[in-house]
Amino acid sequence: MVVLFSCLIVLQFAIILTHDLVDIPGWVHGSQIQAMLGRRKVWLATLANSVFPGIAAGFAINFWNRPKPGYVPNYWLIYCSVATLSAIGMWYIPYLRGAPEKQKIEYLNMYAGTRHVLPKRGDNPRPNLFHMGIHVLFVVNLCLALALREHRT
Repeated sequence: MVVLFSCLIVLQFAIILTHDLVDIPGWVHGSQIQAMLGRRKVWLATLANSVFPGIAAGFAINFWNRPKPGYVPNYWLIYCSVATLSAIGMWYIPYLRGAPEKQKIEYLNMYAGTRHVLPKRGDNPRPNLFHMGIHVLFVVNLCLALALREHRT
């Protein structure tokens, strides 16, 4: 379980670090996000958003096959909880309850041309398939972090 979590938390960090900077047609369109927000703002947001998952990944690598101090599983649990709740707040609340007009337009422009599987709900923004995959990763890591914290030795 520790190995699986370690691999997945490093993957989560890598995805968060890169996904707004690259173009994979139909999946992620970093150039659209950069055009909408500006290259500098995207880089600053990427660096800021990568700090906490970077610490989590760093702990996973640093404590690979070594005893983990109590603060490590606590950090993992807190970080994974915040990441999951942030995804819900950024994507699923606006999808289900609506969003301000500005947010609707931004999401529409930034994620145009990406794959979506959730049905439209009026003109509410909806998470694309790539982000839904990231969100599944967040939930899996949250469950693993909870299990690792509860079963530490």
